[in-house]
Amino acid sequence: MSENKPRLALDLYVLAQGVKTGVYRVCDELFPRLVESSRFEPCFLVREGDDTKAGAYLATKQLPGRPVGRASTTADADILLSPFGVPPTPWLSDDRVLKAHIVYDLIAIHRPDYFSREAADEVRNIMSSLDEHTVIFAISEYTKRELLDHRPDLRPEQVTVIPLAAGPWFKPCDDAAERARMRAEYAIPPDVPYVLSLATLEIRKNLDQVVGAYVAHMEQHPHSDLHLVLAGMSGWKLEKLEGALAAAGPWRDRIVLTGFVDDADLSALYSDALCFVYLSRYEGFGLPPLEAMACGTPVICADNSSLPEVVADAGLSFDADDVPGVARAIEQLANSAELRADLSRKGLRRAALFSWDRCADIVAETLLASHAAYAALPAHKRRRSGPLPGTPAWQAQVTIDSLPTASVFGYRDGSRGPVFVAHDAPPAPGGDPAWPAWADRLPVQAGVARVEGGRRTQGHLKTGDAARPLVSYVTVVRNNTATLARTLDSVQQQTYDNVEHIVLDGASTDGTLDLIRRYADRLDYFVSEADAGLYDAINKAVPLARGQLICILNSDDWLEPDAAEIAVRRMREALDGPALLLSGALVREGAVTHPWSPAFVHPGCYFTCANDCHNAIYATRAAYERSGPYDTSFRIAADFKWIMTSLDAGSAFVYTQEPTVNYSMGGTSGDVRQHSVECMRVVSERFPFLSSVEVSGLYHCFFRLAGAVAQQQGDRPANHTAFLQRVFAMHERRPDFLSALSWASIATLEHPADVAARAGPLVQGSSQLGVVIKASARKALLQHPRLYGFAKRGYRWLRG
Repeated sequence: MSENKPRLALDLYVLAQGVKTGVYRVCDELFPRLVESSRFEPCFLVREGDDTKAGAYLATKQLPGRPVGRASTTADADILLSPFGVPPTPWLSDDRVLKAHIVYDLIAIHRPDYFSREAADEVRNIMSSLDEHTVIFAISEYTKRELLDHRPDLRPEQVTVIPLAAGPWFKPCDDAAERARMRAEYAIPPDVPYVLSLATLEIRKNLDQVVGAYVAHMEQHPHSDLHLVLAGMSGWKLEKLEGALAAAGPWRDRIVLTGFVDDADLSALYSDALCFVYLSRYEGFGLPPLEAMACGTPVICADNSSLPEVVADAGLSFDADDVPGVARAIEQLANSAELRADLSRKGLRRAALFSWDRCADIVAETLLASHAAYAALPAHKRRRSGPLPGTPAWQAQVTIDSLPTASVFGYRDGSRGPVFVAHDAPPAPGGDPAWPAWADRLPVQAGVARVEGGRRTQGHLKTGDAARPLVSYVTVVRNNTATLARTLDSVQQQTYDNVEHIVLDGASTDGTLDLIRRYADRLDYFVSEADAGLYDAINKAVPLARGQLICILNSDDWLEPDAAEIAVRRMREALDGPALLLSGALVREGAVTHPWSPAFVHPGCYFTCANDCHNAIYATRAAYERSGPYDTSFRIAADFKWIMTSLDAGSAFVYTQEPTVNYSMGGTSGDVRQHSVECMRVVSERFPFLSSVEVSGLYHCFFRLAGAVAQQQGDRPANHTAFLQRVFAMHERRPDFLSALSWASIATLEHPADVAARAGPLVQGSSQLGVVIKASARKALLQHPRLYGFAKRGYRWLRG
């Protein structure tokens, strides 16, 4: 990269095709301005097979900049701007290149029947290619809203609206000779008034209703010499238009289809028209009405999608199917020179508000600012979100955008999962219906020594609301002076400014309390007193949170600077009800960092174990009220049980792979034997009708590390398939159990045909098979950090 100018690659995909649609016009106006702005070091991405056409375009425009190939990436550019189409794979997958994309509309998503299958698939692929780092330009506020509704995982601030404009040659044409020449060129009879509609002749443009309105007018005024001119190239699904033309009767001869009109003739075509009618059913922006207004032509326009943004009160607006209303508007314009003049003046003023120079400036400034921010991100923050770890390889062929919720197939950042409500879950052992008793300070207990402090004790209480939620971080600690300061600092350094921090110390004896006191003016509340262990302390601490979102932050872990900001953005629509955000974590093991993406939680996780980082979960107050406290009789798996209890209680689960916390490996949770015992106990308590042999067998069938720890756990089924069939048959009248068993089965399903196909070439030698198994195990375990820790401690053979 040059010292001051980012290298900007402009994708010539659209311009090389040479088909002069609205998208072509956007590129033709925008790209030269970006190249000539002197703010970038430009180059041009030329796709395979487009060399000749792309070269001809660049030569005609005399644009400086070198062409680069589709396989080039960081060697040639820092930013790639794609006006249409998915970028080539080497560019899309290279996290060092900032991707930018222009989004015009979502018509192919909402109305695929308006397009060929290939065209609709291309738009769906474009939508799928956008991720949380893509700089997105939407051509209207309407398109931005549609995009964010379709992709709630995208942030509103990453979508910039760039209003388009009419080209500089669109202006009133007063040259009578030029207008006469234009009429002759396109077979429009001389000296007759005409209504103009310009669009690609396709079903979405609703031209059959334009014909219907014209015919309705002519039937009311049979002696009028008014004509209708339909200008534009033929497009997709013309049956309705052809039917309307056939039904026009005696007025068919007065309807002129010009075909494609050259840019040089458009101003004369617009200017010579009595009025311009545009009844499209859906537009991302709508350039033709703006071009007509720039030429001083009165506009009659549909009132849907983005068209009101463009036309505002400078034209006459109608429902796209209001044929009688449009016919009356044509009559009014035909009979009133004063109305035509008024709309002409309004249209000229309105069109003057739109400028290609302003559009290019917005694009350039957004790209420069976004590139500076992107370049400052650490490498792990640039990773594209994608399929969940451990999901089948063929998931890449599934369009996640087509899934209404998060699922075993994967999710987009910000996706919600389905709500599961258990019908026969037993009450949690030791559950307290009065918990949580929300309070600002820990209740005093007779005979219990304590020290407390923080801003709350001085009367400073933080609050939040739907517009600016408060995020509460809860840390429990005992004898940890080594890493606690890092944890406390990470909360203080949040980019989101409405957070609070509550710290409960378990009567430390090593100087931890002195460390906490040094932060007293920055902590919202701290207290030090003896407790009965980690989960007892958490149960005391959670009710002290005043925030709409609550996160448990261990004293040896620390937050990413934008953790609270991510949580608020992803949970803003779920604050009022019971809901949990499961976010990503960065697993720290010495100098090595592993990303830990949250796994989709479903009833089958009772048997597979929910692979989610507790410190990366943000829960609403209602979620804690519904789930009840953590079960203090567990030493390791109380968080797992709490997650599943929340699921059974009907809490909503929201997912994002964005990392919010740095998680330190080690500690009590590394005891694989105890973890296995406690996970099976969770199953036993949830499904008390299962025998110990059945619980152990389910563990071996589904738990991801069961094969590695078989030596430490008995009752392994001799035949897993037969065992599952028997368990299914034995408990077929228990719907919650069958649901959990079904979810676990589909989540871990590996069809025998796939196993055979993969293993076939390996039967040549057992040693080769063992190497492959070990390599596969290592890869899978790295995607499940807790299990990786178990394996590393207990089974050195997995390390090869």
